Amino acid sequence: MIKYDVIVIGGGHAGTEAAASAARCGANTLLITKSELDLGALSCNPSIGGPGKSQLVAEIDALGGIMPIAADISGIHWRILNASHGAATRALRAQIDRQLYHKAIKTLLNRQNNLEIIYESVEDLNLGKKIINNKYQAKAIILTAGTFLRGLVHRGTKKLESGRIKDDGIYQESDKNISKILEKAGFSLLRLKTGTPARIYRDSINFKVCEPQPSDIEHEWFSTTHDENLSFVHNSLYKSCFITHTTEETHQIIRDNIKNAPMYNGDITGTGPRYCPSLEDKVMRFPEHKSHHVFLEPEGLNNDLIYPNGISTSFGENIQRQWIRTIPGLENMRVAWYGYAIEYDAIDARMLKSTLESKDFPGIFFAGQINGTSGYEEAAVQGLVAGVNAAGINLPLDRTNSMTGVLIDDITTLGVDEPYRMFTSRAEFRLSLRSDNAIARLGKIAVDAGLITERIREEKYNKKSDKIAEIDKFYAGYIARNQREIENYKRDANLKIPKDFDYKSLSGLTNELIQKLSQTRPENIADLSRIPGITPAGILVVLRKIRK
Repeated sequence: MIKYDVIVIGGGHAGTEAAASAARCGANTLLITKSELDLGALSCNPSIGGPGKSQLVAEIDALGGIMPIAADISGIHWRILNASHGAATRALRAQIDRQLYHKAIKTLLNRQNNLEIIYESVEDLNLGKKIINNKYQAKAIILTAGTFLRGLVHRGTKKLESGRIKDDGIYQESDKNISKILEKAGFSLLRLKTGTPARIYRDSINFKVCEPQPSDIEHEWFSTTHDENLSFVHNSLYKSCFITHTTEETHQIIRDNIKNAPMYNGDITGTGPRYCPSLEDKVMRFPEHKSHHVFLEPEGLNNDLIYPNGISTSFGENIQRQWIRTIPGLENMRVAWYGYAIEYDAIDARMLKSTLESKDFPGIFFAGQINGTSGYEEAAVQGLVAGVNAAGINLPLDRTNSMTGVLIDDITTLGVDEPYRMFTSRAEFRLSLRSDNAIARLGKIAVDAGLITERIREEKYNKKSDKIAEIDKFYAGYIARNQREIENYKRDANLKIPKDFDYKSLSGLTNELIQKLSQTRPENIADLSRIPGITPAGILVVLRKIRK
């Protein structure tokens, strides 16, 4: 039996961050995944960042993670989103070169001490004894299986057991073993769904009729510093994106064929992401919209494929071909491979502690889409947290000091009924949880955990200190209120709610929630926080009323 401190199953964004962080903390770590191509694979849109997500990437950087470095090396189109909005909602987004990102992640992992990588399928998993394939044993195991658990691809009437289509267009086999093992162990499994659009050859697109969206030349970077032992440089080559739109003809073809869409004919039972709907979903749910934006985004500097963001679908190939060719600029398009929907298993994350460790199986951790989340950034930050905790080091993150804490608190306390995506609106203290001040909030925690050195913390902070001071001064009154509410939030977790409390007098709650709370009558704030549908912002509304 080959023994390790930590074994990570899966080499996606959660798995690579988990393996790297556990190893940085000094744990003898094994990363086991099916293929070398799994490492940092961008299965859907090759982009990182955006609203809510860039805050997570900033926190990964503050905690010494590898995603920000790899993104800076491979970014080919950069935009500051919500630039005219408040500091809490501004977001950095980068279009990523798939191959450069994969190469960067692989290099970072290969240079990480205490880390071994083995390319092998997991055929057997003993949760109690923490043994994999009857030959690898660990003190802790982290499962980061992504969309591979009983993955089922839908494309019209065609169904295929697969975890995803790889960059070379080949279907990658799904995992049929781990779900059965988890069910037998008593884990509740959810059935979720996501999707992706067709990939279109660049030379078949008429960009002249599309709106150019050039990269910002002057922009920030995700990583504020690089490891002193590495010599990576930021990528300085850029590609332009373009914008086109669907038409009424597009929508009519979709409506005429909606019975052939697996999402609408009952073939797909899994719940999809509300904030990233398929095109057929948008057409049917919003009939008043005559068109929807389509963002034509390059998959790499030397890649001949374009990712048409905004038209993910579950239709069959023939119907996809018909409506794609009604989109301006795509009339003569050629498809490398068509879009598809995928169903997969996830666990109910309410069965996990805030450390992402199972409540029933000590030493078994979960991170990424297996916990019901959606997105590379959400997966990566969970992997980092699980890796540190699996290494035996406490990482004290909560919703008052990090967006990461908000994410983990949401999924482990409230659970999910659809793939969870991070938004700044989910954080009640978001003005204090900005991208710019991540190192100020989390730097000491990272040093104490052994994730970064004090020298690197100081270097990161010094690069951000002027901006932090400027924003803190501008929003001083609001931030002071935020800090008072954070202190009150911690102190009042078990504050009693009067029996005759009048929820109808609160303007900050929905009618549905007012009715639910009036019926259930929670006794205290702790009980209130567990009511399905209550948000952290709603809890604050109740707290303010009680204190008056």
